[in-house]
Amino acid sequence: MLNAAAIFLLLAPPIALLLSLLLLIAAAAPIVLGWISLLPAEREPFARPGEPRKMPARDPFAIFLLVNITVSLLLRVPGFDANPIFAKIAGLLPPDWANNAMMIAFIWFGFIPGLAAAYSLLRANPIRWQLLAGGVLTLVLWFAEPWLVSAIASAN
Repeated sequence: MLNAAAIFLLLAPPIALLLSLLLLIAAAAPIVLGWISLLPAEREPFARPGEPRKMPARDPFAIFLLVNITVSLLLRVPGFDANPIFAKIAGLLPPDWANNAMMIAFIWFGFIPGLAAAYSLLRANPIRWQLLAGGVLTLVLWFAEPWLVSAIASAN
């Protein structure tokens, strides 16, 4: 692991920027495809007017995981500042709980991509492959993004 960290830290900033963008796009693509697959199908062109649309099969827990992976990905987008959101949430909580709640949220959104990938491996659901790919790539993004951002910032 130390060798991989050293390689990331020694990357040229343009290469680190390219890797960061590719990883972000690769993680976002299956998540977008998962949301698209949840949309109802369009009506057939020659369907009768009273005929109902076909609704895709849904797994509520898989949709819950997809929502959480989406938020997890948004938290790793460079330039997205979650501090104002966390400050408002912390203002609603008692002061003793505010720090712990933010730490739990950070751990939750770092943990949820792995849970989604494991869930989609073990249980078949309509968005199985999107959850698997999105979960694995978002988890890689959570681990690799700090090193990539530090390599990009070393250009200054």
